[in-house]
Amino acid sequence: MRGQGVGHDMGRRRARARGAGGFGALLCLLLALSSAGWITRDLIVAQHPLDVWWLWAGVPSRPESAAVWATTLLEPVLGIGCLVAAVAVLRRSPSAPCALGAVAGVTLLFRAPPLWNLGADGLPGAGAGARGWALITAGVALVVSVLLLIAASAGRSGAGRREDRLRRAPAAVAALLLAGSALTLAAWQVYSIRELGWSTYWGSVVGDGDAHRALLQPPGNWTLLSLALLSLVSAVGAARGAPSVRPLGLLTAALLLAHGAAALAAEQRAGLISHFRALAPRTQLDVATAAFAALTGLVALLALARPVAGAAAPRGPVGGQLPPGYAPPPPPADLPPNW
Repeated sequence: MRGQGVGHDMGRRRARARGAGGFGALLCLLLALSSAGWITRDLIVAQHPLDVWWLWAGVPSRPESAAVWATTLLEPVLGIGCLVAAVAVLRRSPSAPCALGAVAGVTLLFRAPPLWNLGADGLPGAGAGARGWALITAGVALVVSVLLLIAASAGRSGAGRREDRLRRAPAAVAALLLAGSALTLAAWQVYSIRELGWSTYWGSVVGDGDAHRALLQPPGNWTLLSLALLSLVSAVGAARGAPSVRPLGLLTAALLLAHGAAALAAEQRAGLISHFRALAPRTQLDVATAAFAALTGLVALLALARPVAGAAAPRGPVGGQLPPGYAPPPPPADLPPNW
């Protein structure tokens, strides 16, 4: 009777976990559709689709245009991350709860600033309608993120099997690169504080409306600080071989890759890369940082995307044959009926 009670309890936990996972997948699809909707809106507003790319890279191709943009490079990365998390849930992957938690945490970080920036009329030229919809998007994203954290917690409590640990060599590579990225981004923040002063720097972290190019854009230094924090957490998790941090590490690596690639594209368009030797040391460091972020993101993404270490295989030749001198284990003492 006691064993049956434990079995029923485990069955209920797994049923709740499946229900929470399905709910989490729907929430991820909602976030992905929201990102896709705003990207479609910007593509319609743009005179050419490439205008949206250059906006994401930080170089509006038509500064004289009166169009009010909404998206940044975060939208496609977060949208793809949400879709990947939903697929992990539908496939009942052991990493699905961690993927839901990673999406929730990153969404909370990057969707919080528009609430106070847009509420204070943070983007000049934006009408009340566009600002209102962007505020609704940010608010709904925060609520959805909290619900995703709850679903992820329920999924962990009812998980039937645990994910294996990360492979040692790829995890070490990812940990070193992500830690280097975190230190580099943090060093730039220290430099900005010394150059701008604390009050001006803090304004660039919490947001200054005149510096925004898009409705859903977080402040520049807020984004860099968030990337540094995510890189540090992912590096610590990868160094420990913790499989629970793998989805967050993958998402962080994708964000670093996108950030670095966009910065390199903008610098190439401005002619900085082709005249690298003639640049001032400060500008050379900017270009080198962008290249390092892109390279770090790419290599860490490939390292963490490798399959995790599987269960230890039985020693000996393949096919179930035992090595010479080894005998099969004896039968149990209490034989079953008709043995």
